[in-house]
Amino acid sequence: MKITRITRQQKRRGRKNIYADGQFVLGLSDETLMHAGLRTGDEITRERLDSLARMEERQRAKRVALRSIATRPRTVREIRDRLREAECGDQDIEAVISDLQRTGLLNDEEFAGMFVRDALAHRPTGPMLLRQKLLLHGLDRSLVDRTLREQLDTSDQEESALAAGRKYVAKKPAPANPQDRAKLRALVAAHLARRGFSWETISAVLPALLTET
Repeated sequence: MKITRITRQQKRRGRKNIYADGQFVLGLSDETLMHAGLRTGDEITRERLDSLARMEERQRAKRVALRSIATRPRTVREIRDRLREAECGDQDIEAVISDLQRTGLLNDEEFAGMFVRDALAHRPTGPMLLRQKLLLHGLDRSLVDRTLREQLDTSDQEESALAAGRKYVAKKPAPANPQDRAKLRALVAAHLARRGFSWETISAVLPALLTET
C-alpha cells in the first residue's frame, strides 16, 4: 500500500488521519506520526500499520498516566487503576508504569513519605489515620509501616495530639463542674481517636489538655 493522504482530524486536535490507496486506514497522534516518520507517498504494509496501532495505544496509555500525575502525585496502584478505567491493555499498562518508575515520575516510597509530611504540616494527624489513608492509596502495607516508623516517633505523636486537642478544646466552653469536665474529657478523647491517635498517646496528653481548661 502507498500512503496517499494525511489529514488533520476535525474534532480532535493533535491527531491525523492516514489514508493508503485512497482509503482511511488509521488515526494517529502527532507524536506517534512524528516518531514513525510517515509521509505522503511512503509505502506501508499491513504489518507496519498494526505496529503503529500498537504504538499509538502505548502512547495513549502514557498520555493518560501523565495527565493523572500532573494533577497530583500518584501511586502505582492509582495509575494502574486509572489506565484500566481508560481500557488500556495490560501490557501497555505495565510498560508505562515501568517507564514512569524508571524516570522517577512514579515512586511509591517517595509518595508515602511526602504524604505523611504534608499531612502533619497541614493538620495534626495520628498514625492510625495516616496508615488508613496510605493504604487507601494502594500502598504496600510493609512500606506504609516502615514510612510511619521513619517519619513518626512518640514525642512527635504526642505533640501532634496536643496541638489537635488544644484546637478542639478552644472551641468548647470551659467546664463549669466535674460532670462537664468528664464530658469534655470523653469528647476530646473521641476527637483524637478520630484523628488517628492511639489510646496510649491520647492517655498521655489528656491530663495536660484538661489542666489547660
